[in-house]
Amino acid sequence: MIVVMNLVGMPAFSQTRTVTGHVTAEGEPVIGVTVLVKGTNTGTVTDLDGNYSLQAPSGATLVFSYVGYDTEEVQVNNQRQINVTMKSGILLKDVVVVGYGVQKKINLTGAVSSVSTDDLAGKPVSNVLEAMQGTAAGLIIQQGSSTPGSAPSINIRGLNTMNNNDPLVIIDGIEGSLANLNPNDIEQISILKDASSTAIYGSRASNGVVLVTTKKGKAGHVEVAYDFLMGVQQPTQLADIADSWKYAEMYNEAAVNSRRTTKFTAEDIARFRSEGPNVNWMDELYKESAPQSSHNLSVTGGNAQLSYLASLGYTDQESMFKGPDYGYQRYNARLNVSHRLSKNFTLNLTSQYARNDIKEHAYWTDWIIEQANRMPPIYNIKNEDGTYTYPSGSNSNSLQRLEQGGYRKNANEELLGTLQAEWEIIKGLKLIGSVGGRVWNNHMHENRKAFEGTGDAENKLTENFYRSKNITTNVMSTYNTQIGKHAIGALLGYTYEGFSDHSFNTARITPDSKYDIFVGSQSGNDVSNSGGAGDWSIYSVFGRATYNYDEKYLFEFNMRNDYSSYFAKGNRSGIFPSFSAGWRLSEEKFWDYVKPYIQSMKVRGSWGLVGNNRIGAYQYMQTVSVTNGISFGNKLAQTAYFASANPDIKWETTRMLNLGIEMGILNDKLKLTFDVFNNHTKDILVNLPVPGLFGNGAPIQNAGEVETRGWELSLDYHFVTGPVQHHIAGNLSDSYNEVVNTHGEEIIGGYDVNTIIKEGYPLYSYYAYKSDGFFQNEEECAKGPHLEGITPKPGDIRYVDKDGDGIIKPDDDRFVVGNSFPRYTFGFTYGATYKGFDFSMMWQGVGKRNHWMRGESVEAFHNNNEGPVMNFHLDRWTPTNPNASYPRLTMGAESANNAAKSDFWIQDTKYLRLKNVQLGYTFSDKLLKHTFINHLRIYATVQNPLTFTKMKGGWDPEYNADGSGRAYPVARVYSFGLNVKF
Repeated sequence: MIVVMNLVGMPAFSQTRTVTGHVTAEGEPVIGVTVLVKGTNTGTVTDLDGNYSLQAPSGATLVFSYVGYDTEEVQVNNQRQINVTMKSGILLKDVVVVGYGVQKKINLTGAVSSVSTDDLAGKPVSNVLEAMQGTAAGLIIQQGSSTPGSAPSINIRGLNTMNNNDPLVIIDGIEGSLANLNPNDIEQISILKDASSTAIYGSRASNGVVLVTTKKGKAGHVEVAYDFLMGVQQPTQLADIADSWKYAEMYNEAAVNSRRTTKFTAEDIARFRSEGPNVNWMDELYKESAPQSSHNLSVTGGNAQLSYLASLGYTDQESMFKGPDYGYQRYNARLNVSHRLSKNFTLNLTSQYARNDIKEHAYWTDWIIEQANRMPPIYNIKNEDGTYTYPSGSNSNSLQRLEQGGYRKNANEELLGTLQAEWEIIKGLKLIGSVGGRVWNNHMHENRKAFEGTGDAENKLTENFYRSKNITTNVMSTYNTQIGKHAIGALLGYTYEGFSDHSFNTARITPDSKYDIFVGSQSGNDVSNSGGAGDWSIYSVFGRATYNYDEKYLFEFNMRNDYSSYFAKGNRSGIFPSFSAGWRLSEEKFWDYVKPYIQSMKVRGSWGLVGNNRIGAYQYMQTVSVTNGISFGNKLAQTAYFASANPDIKWETTRMLNLGIEMGILNDKLKLTFDVFNNHTKDILVNLPVPGLFGNGAPIQNAGEVETRGWELSLDYHFVTGPVQHHIAGNLSDSYNEVVNTHGEEIIGGYDVNTIIKEGYPLYSYYAYKSDGFFQNEEECAKGPHLEGITPKPGDIRYVDKDGDGIIKPDDDRFVVGNSFPRYTFGFTYGATYKGFDFSMMWQGVGKRNHWMRGESVEAFHNNNEGPVMNFHLDRWTPTNPNASYPRLTMGAESANNAAKSDFWIQDTKYLRLKNVQLGYTFSDKLLKHTFINHLRIYATVQNPLTFTKMKGGWDPEYNADGSGRAYPVARVYSFGLNVKF
């Protein structure tokens, strides 16, 4: 009787049964939904048709969860079939990754922009940075070259310091490189721009932070995805060289103006026009087209306890330069695993391996381009017998350097990974620990070959080795709870980061380059050996507190204390706090009257202090060097040189202010965001000039101040017209920096192009004479101011006499005449889908920018060379063309007046570029129903097809080097691709 009662009276939950069901959302089955018996590890996932089956006690509760949908809980009771309809919850696009966590966008109080996989998809680029250009307000990316293996420069919100302005890049919690990342592995990129979002990174945050989150595995059936892209590259911009007969005419004119003998007869000029040669040596360096391709394979799957993503990627970019198999190959491998060991303990592994192989010519690219640009078109680049031409005045041939001058190989390897453990102690309270690191190896081997009878007379072998290691550990606790309408969050953490590196270099001049090994003497003047090593470490404590009431009133506080070996004891600690607040006005009752016109509105503001560690380590220490510095009779004695040092240097600190407005109109389909910001950096480390009586170099000191201010506007609009869905996104931003304090000192830098750091002006402003038209006659030449020691002629450039003494001198008559940093940067994207078709185009550009071009990039007959002469030189000053855009043609010493460093050579380099246009087609499920393919899209795309600019000479307006034009061109790429999933 007792036994019977025990059986009958057994608690209901002890009676297990098979429960089956079907999970749908918006009328469609949902694949990979996790179904768990609450409080246990028992679970399963839905199959391809959204069905599931598992064993569960009759008194249990089933928990249905899936990314992007609200979690559903259903009691089993006596049911054997439970069907569930999932409701849309917080989608990935509704949250944003921030420092050490994620936040809902509606609750965000900081200035954060997101770049999604859609922004990167289908672009035929060799690295992520190129794909990011123009995608976010305040993100300034300049692609001055497409050299295989190179990466564009990146900046967030302008310049804050006289030192390194690069942002911090964090990939899955570890500092890394965007250039080595496989774009197909990326889930989301967050651009942190103000103190509220960056202060959690303390001393490394003044230049902004880029957070990259890679894709993770999804529970469910195994899914295999393959992405393929194949294209051809062509140069977008090349030097605009004048034809050979025009060149000959202009050479004669310049010779007459310079009191030299003419070189070409009328018959010569006629022959050039009818028979040639008419060769643009720059064109001869490049192939008609160069292929590039990428392949990416990923596998994802798992169950309720374990999910994984594994991927392989390969990118192959052939150089546009002629020559033997020059180019760039990148190999990527990734494994991300998440293992739920129990209901409240999870292990996460993210790991990445990348290898870059770069093969290029053994001579520097600027040497190659310089020589070719100086060659007039009257010479063939090769003789009829196939030998290379050496025109008079030239001691090398650029094409020969490419085809026979040897090679340089770089092999780079990066291993980056993190192992993280997450333990939910009680509901809302988590303890998270992680350890990770990055190892970087580089090996460079160069074999440069000499050419007999030319200026390239040295066979040289070089070997470089470099290795760096970075270890990061984190321990954090987080707490999040909801009490009525009060949401409270907290984070407290500790981190340690240690870095070490070492390098070795050896090179030698050899009598023979037939053998690709080290040969010859082990010592002497033809051999050089060098090396070095270094390390640093940083310990940090950081925290965050958040509070919001009813998702209406939002508050956040962040703080970090960094303790670094960069500085001497007593100055190593830096405290970096931030505070931010937001108010969602549209949630107030009084907003009901405005809601028909503006559906959502939030205002937010932030203040904080952040630092900059992009400086050299141990600059507080005095260094000693030994050299042969004193002569005793016929013998040299060694002397010790003690460099000046400042043991009191400390952190640079940037105070950041940000005010932002976010609103949604047109039924919340149009989202607008506007921010204004002001950054003030003080204690900038700088070497101010010292009097000669000091007897040593200038010690570094915390002596500079810079203020940067600007604004950003972003919009995002989705709308539908009939069967067509449209998406428009755009951004426009500006930043302007001003040197506030250098203690009255001016720092002038550069040789061919001079810049100045001066109070009241932007960093690195151009410093030169100011041109004032051309002298038109001898009377003007006699009366007008002239360069010291030079008598101008009609047609020469006239300069502004700043001090009025009639003589133009560098110390007295130079002005601040421009700046190369881009302003009014913008990006615009339009996309549309119709049935299976999709179309998108992306425009990008700069509204204000100047660039000082110099040398053969703009000067006719530069430096007494035979060339170049470009088409814009045709509009030169003559007595019959007094309103010309270029001065009279001269060569040699006669060019001294016009070649002076002045704003005449500064060009307007604003531009508009069609960055990408793409057309694709996705096959319908109906067409794929009877195949093993779940998804198939094919597309065609073009990168950089159109550029609009006022820049002269044929140079690219994004060019951001020294102004010589000696840069490998940006590529135009025509591509075809496909995405397929199985």
